[in-house]
Amino acid sequence: MKNIILNGTSEKISAVSLGTDCFGSWLDDESSIALLDEYCELGGNVLDTASLYGGQDEHLSEKLLGRWMKDKKNRDSIFISTKGAHPRRGQMLISRLSDMEIKSDMDKSLKNLGVDYVDIYWLHRDNERLPVEPIMNTLADLVKSGKTRYIGMSNWTHKRIDEANQYAKKNNLPMIISSQIQYSVAKALTENNDPTLVLMDDDEYNYFTDNDLSVFAFASQAKGFFSQLDAGGIENLSEKSRGRYLSEENIKTYDRIKELSERKGISVTQAVIAVLVNDMNFQTIPIIGARKIEHLRQSLSGADISLSQADCDAVLMRGNPKKEKI
Repeated sequence: MKNIILNGTSEKISAVSLGTDCFGSWLDDESSIALLDEYCELGGNVLDTASLYGGQDEHLSEKLLGRWMKDKKNRDSIFISTKGAHPRRGQMLISRLSDMEIKSDMDKSLKNLGVDYVDIYWLHRDNERLPVEPIMNTLADLVKSGKTRYIGMSNWTHKRIDEANQYAKKNNLPMIISSQIQYSVAKALTENNDPTLVLMDDDEYNYFTDNDLSVFAFASQAKGFFSQLDAGGIENLSEKSRGRYLSEENIKTYDRIKELSERKGISVTQAVIAVLVNDMNFQTIPIIGARKIEHLRQSLSGADISLSQADCDAVLMRGNPKKEKI
């Protein structure tokens, strides 16, 4: 799998990140470790986790990654991406973005991962009623103390990210280098999604294009919507993919993905990843989830397929904002 330089850094990372939200919980340790080994064998090095991940027992994903890295002695070759400051389960409207809560979650993540620092630390949710200034001051402390090298925001709107970065720039503080939001070739149905998530829309897309900010895209394969549709039509869709993505617009997008896959001689799964990786309007690092080795291999292979910007634009149907401004 090809490597890229992460925007705003000199870090060489793999073009696709492995999501580990189920590792150590409803995916058993043996299967989780097999996927981690295979991902790294295929050239991957970006592992995305969070303090929340672990079913009812939080931190299970981080703890498994910590045990795995200790066993493999490979910390220096892994780019660790973890998230904190998520509301308590069942209390999503009560934010946890105080200085104490953010720093406490950071320390717990380091302990569970068995490391001295992480490569990028994300705040998992936002509370738009809170000012950005004290939050950015706290994150600056984490960078200064060496506990994280870079900072990102997960499920923050581009407006809040821009406000935070304006403050950071003015005060010579570390800036947010990336946004982690729900983004795939399919457009998610907002009415059937968690309202605390930020979904890619045209305003978000244009902001990332204008500012060349990278995006770590979760749900990058739309819960398997296109591959399931390709394998057996609408009747083959899972409950999640049906509820979150089944629309006339996404059916038309499937037709465009199918045309691309047939023209290029690649699978629909490969095409979905290839479009995100090859879209040059801004840098996208798809986060993929996999439970089986063969699914992991198929998804990762999409990152090595070259597409033109015209190919990507034809599927995404968002035009090319950079060209439109000329």
